[in-house]
Amino acid sequence: MKTLRLLALACVVAPAAIAQDLTLAELARRPELLPAQVSITKPIKLQNRPAFSVGQKFTVEAVQGANVQLGTLDGRTRFTAPAADTDLLAAAQTLHKSLSPEQRALTYAALAQRVDLWPYRVKARTIMQFPGGTVQPGDACILVGFEGPNLSLVHPNGKFLFGCEVRDTDLLDSARKLLADKNAFPSRVSEDLAGKLVAPATSAPMSLDAKAEPKYYVFYRGAGWCGPCIQFSPSLVKFDKEAKSRHPGAYEVIFFSADRSPADLKAYAAKMGFSWPSLPQSRQMEMQVVNRLFSNLIPQLVVTDRNGTVVIDSAKIGTAAALKQIEALLKKV
Repeated sequence: MKTLRLLALACVVAPAAIAQDLTLAELARRPELLPAQVSITKPIKLQNRPAFSVGQKFTVEAVQGANVQLGTLDGRTRFTAPAADTDLLAAAQTLHKSLSPEQRALTYAALAQRVDLWPYRVKARTIMQFPGGTVQPGDACILVGFEGPNLSLVHPNGKFLFGCEVRDTDLLDSARKLLADKNAFPSRVSEDLAGKLVAPATSAPMSLDAKAEPKYYVFYRGAGWCGPCIQFSPSLVKFDKEAKSRHPGAYEVIFFSADRSPADLKAYAAKMGFSWPSLPQSRQMEMQVVNRLFSNLIPQLVVTDRNGTVVIDSAKIGTAAALKQIEALLKKV
């Protein structure tokens, strides 16, 4: 009985021991475990400004030895303070307890490779100023990808790219949500296409079924003035008609028009016999994910998954080989 009581006591004590595992050294090594904000437990006075009062919240940037780098919520002031003068460890432990083992294990380096965990947009956590504009805390920016350890984002006005550190956005929080629920956010491709597609025959707005997103997107870029496109298009139309019946809902063909006008798009679609949701040339520069996948040559087929990861690209293997690979891919769905 004494042994059983000791085992029972061990079972009770173990979680408490685990709860104390986080240290400043661990937080310095694993910045992903830092809380987004902390409160100060002692007044902090900086030169030439009023003292910060107890309980005031700040963003957390990094841990260095016994100190923590903090920032005001408006992003205008950054400073270093003793970690002991904040609730950093308690806040970090609370965050740690709320995460699953998989969420805890996610690092910035791993996140750079996990496109399936990228939302279409991320929110800024701090003020950032660039020649083309200013990003305010809370601004939603389109995530293009990683450039080395930093993010490449599109400014909310859509006019320029800029880079920033991952910690300056809520990307990690969003990725953790997607680990828990893969449908926590719309897919990157569906978000990129939203509000831009038209019916080729009428140029009327056209949308995809948000409740039945395909596993793959087959993007076809072509034009009525392009001889090789005119030669290839009938093969794709024939393939689509036959494959749709065998693999319903597995894929969606999206036509990226290189035609110069809606009338030219309409004429080409009528001639080739397709009614695929189409992206007119005038809207393609708004595409921050898919448009970057195309070369300058047409015709081109680019097959992606919902996250925009390229699975097949005819620019590398040719259109005929691409069709064969698409057929093989669909057989696995």
